[in-house]
Amino acid sequence: MDLSIIIVNWNTQQLLRDCLGSVIASRQKDNRRTLELEIFVVDNGSSDGSPEMVEREFPGVILVRNAENRGFAAANN
Repeated sequence: MDLSIIIVNWNTQQLLRDCLGSVIASRQKDNRRTLELEIFVVDNGSSDGSPEMVEREFPGVILVRNAENRGFAAANN
């Protein structure tokens, strides 16, 4: 594993989609080897379909669903 990324989300479906797409697309640059990533999305009880979008469009991402918005610090831990 080269890099672990944690993204905390709450009701920002389109921004999350853009972020994940960008991170995944940038794994390889300048003919170097492809970085091995693990990406975690911690969803803080979103009601905008964010968790479902992650499951559907980014199956390699590890999704943690919090039942409520516990704030950034708690979600990041």
